[in-house]
Amino acid sequence: LEDMWDFAGDFVNDNTLTVYIKRLREKVEDDPGNPKIIKTVRGIGYIAQK
Repeated sequence: LEDMWDFAGDFVNDNTLTVYIKRLREKVEDDPGNPKIIKTVRGIGYIAQK
């Protein structure tokens, strides 16, 4: 239970950022499955390119 809530009492899920990035890609990418603007950098995070 402690893993799902942070110290402020807010719900935290490891998948939250992944879902947000997926939804963002669906809005800005021509082909969200093959992103050109928002790319994943493995082991680092995400990068936005023009």
